[in-house]
Amino acid sequence: MKPRQFKTVLGIDISSSQINMALLRKDKGSLKLLKAASCPVPDGAIKDGNIEDVTVLAKAVKRLKVRNKIRTRHVALSMVINPVMMQILDIRDNATDNVGQFVQDEIKDYATLSKTKIASDYCGIKPTGKTAPRRAFVAATDSQKIASFVKALNKEGLNIAAVEPFPVAYIRACYEKKIAEKVGQNVVFVLLRDNILTLCVFKNQVLNFMESKQCQANKLNGEECFRWIVEKVNELLKFYDITLCDDCDKWKVSIVISTGNKHTKEEIDSLAAGLKTGNLSCNFHQNNYAVELEIKSLEEACFDTPIANAELSNEIPVIAVGLAMKLLNFSNCGLNINLLLPEMVEGNPKRKHTLIIANIAAVALLLGVLSIGFFSMRVKSVMGAIEQKNGGLHGSSIKSMLDERVSLDEKIAKIANNYENMSIILNTNFFVKWDQILNEIRYATPKPVRILNIFSDDGLRIILKGHAFSYESVHLFVQTLNESEHIKLVALIGTEKDTKSSGLVAYSISCSLVE
Repeated sequence: MKPRQFKTVLGIDISSSQINMALLRKDKGSLKLLKAASCPVPDGAIKDGNIEDVTVLAKAVKRLKVRNKIRTRHVALSMVINPVMMQILDIRDNATDNVGQFVQDEIKDYATLSKTKIASDYCGIKPTGKTAPRRAFVAATDSQKIASFVKALNKEGLNIAAVEPFPVAYIRACYEKKIAEKVGQNVVFVLLRDNILTLCVFKNQVLNFMESKQCQANKLNGEECFRWIVEKVNELLKFYDITLCDDCDKWKVSIVISTGNKHTKEEIDSLAAGLKTGNLSCNFHQNNYAVELEIKSLEEACFDTPIANAELSNEIPVIAVGLAMKLLNFSNCGLNINLLLPEMVEGNPKRKHTLIIANIAAVALLLGVLSIGFFSMRVKSVMGAIEQKNGGLHGSSIKSMLDERVSLDEKIAKIANNYENMSIILNTNFFVKWDQILNEIRYATPKPVRILNIFSDDGLRIILKGHAFSYESVHLFVQTLNESEHIKLVALIGTEKDTKSSGLVAYSISCSLVE
């Protein structure tokens, strides 16, 4: 599925032990890291490589987002999930007219996914030569595991626009520096995280091979782990040398290990130092290749991203950056995978219809509750004045105050049943979560303030107009609106005494929405 393009987006990467976030903005063709955040996964939320408690984990994600004042609705997600199939398929000549069906038939033969409802996606890969067959990169996993967690995140106010495996996000984040510049050299990425070893090969800057396999527990310690990885790389080199008769004798092997995978950064640094000094030997297939080898922690890979020189470059969550880059459409790595179910995409017609209903209910509730609350205070004020002055007032004055109360009651009924502004709001932009925005406005509105009119002309901002008891009440309203998650900038357009409303202050406020 082709992703929508945004200006400011959030990448959320969830491993077995860590929740990582990266907030990115695309500005004049370059990337800017606005914020980075991380926290441990709550105890019991993830077990054996799968999410055990979606509610607990979703709430932890929301807390991390709120605590770091990250305000955006657009999220790309990578989540710990097993099993995940990732591989490259040669498209048969007789399948070129229906590649999607061919891919689905191939996925069904994948043993570990044969008994589950599958979420899958694929993208075409450039052929390596004129006579080379058409190829496609395919990813698939259990759709129900994705659906349950995405729904839990939606309840917490996050709009998930894309879901993809973490190796794809890693490749995107590092492609510009680690692959695109390696002309005339085969590049091998080896990524170990969550007990999953992923190997992929790029030839002429194009993905040529990918494989993921589960690691055995006894292979995950120190030098033994490193030698086991070198063994797997050797098998890969033999495959290219013997089976594919590869004529390239220059290889760059980049081994990246997550410190959450039973390795400390000190262990990984020790292995890297051993390679530089020659104390750690690694013999590759028949020594036929000029192999450039590096080993680093996943945290150190931040220096391979386009934002390595940012102020927040220390411990940038690389995979979260790659996820955000997906929605910003910033990378030419050629991998465009989205495992999010079509019915869960915000622009889906069925979901859009549900949002319309929710928005109508939210507008009705906001206008009704806020107006009734304000006018109730106004009525109490009038009645209090009547009680205090009852003994000394002429009949005409009492009648005037009673008439004012009747007028206020009529306004309450009128506003509570006024749906004219709903169509104006709903027609601006279906992708704006008006139900959440209006709910925030409702909670931000002080009692001495009433809203008479809400409208939006472009879906990027809303205008609020109404009355308040005093100028102080208006400024308090502006202050509380500024603390709303879905509103990034609040401006007081103007205030004035409304002579027609017994000295109330008329106000107009502009609210720019988070993109």
